Amino acid sequence: MAEGVTPAPADEAGGGELEPTKGRELDSARSKELARWSPQASHGHETKFRLSYAVLAGCGIAAVIVAVVFALAGRPPKPPAWSSWRPTQSGTGALAQIASHVEPGYRLPTGEQLVAISGGPAEIAGLPVHIVLVRTPSEFSLADGNSALFTLSGLGKNGSITFGKPSVARTLLLQREALELALYTFRYVGDIDQVVVILPPAPTRKPSQAMYFRKADVKSQLQRPLRATLSAKPPSIPALRGGPARDYLLRITNRELYNFDIAQAPDASVLLELAHPPLRPGAATGTP
Repeated sequence: MAEGVTPAPADEAGGGELEPTKGRELDSARSKELARWSPQASHGHETKFRLSYAVLAGCGIAAVIVAVVFALAGRPPKPPAWSSWRPTQSGTGALAQIASHVEPGYRLPTGEQLVAISGGPAEIAGLPVHIVLVRTPSEFSLADGNSALFTLSGLGKNGSITFGKPSVARTLLLQREALELALYTFRYVGDIDQVVVILPPAPTRKPSQAMYFRKADVKSQLQRPLRATLSAKPPSIPALRGGPARDYLLRITNRELYNFDIAQAPDASVLLELAHPPLRPGAATGTP
């Protein structure tokens, strides 16, 4: 009987399988629960974050490129050069270069050069020149600022032009030449406030006419290319006997034409007196 009630071995009763089974189920459940926090499980999320950062970085770079493209597209074009030529020196050297550049372009109908040009600071015979603006015999004032002085000379007596005949058209061509000298000077010689250009006299007379330009008066011409004010090639004297070219030059240069006289100042400097009416009673200027 004792043997009859003796419990069966665990492997025969099947009860011995319960504990190992429960252990494996718990381990499996615990593994699933811990899997969310294990490094192996987070690898997928890390990859997703990396991809997200890469996409965002790419979008940022693309945005920068687009902004640059739009900025370049909206940028105004580079303005044209004021002139195709410019002096390579400064100061007195630049004034001499400007004179040498301008003088060959102006010709008489027969082909001879119109005048020779000398240019430099406002000096006469090595003495400093002070410009005196004469409004009336009793009203005058000294011009302020630094000045440049150019002299146009022909091959005749007192620098008169020996070829051809004096005429209003020829004087207009000289006035145009003076304007070109002044514009180059104001544009490329920074410390010059005014330019005086002595014109050649009529035959048998002494120089008595000059062009006087102030930088402030030609501000608009200095803000646009030179070719917008003066054509690349100067007109001929016959072309200035009538028509649009003559009218244009009369309008932009005639008010700058002055009579001049020279006097000695007490400090040995030179006074260059400029006035629209004749400075001396009965003085005859004549046409260059």
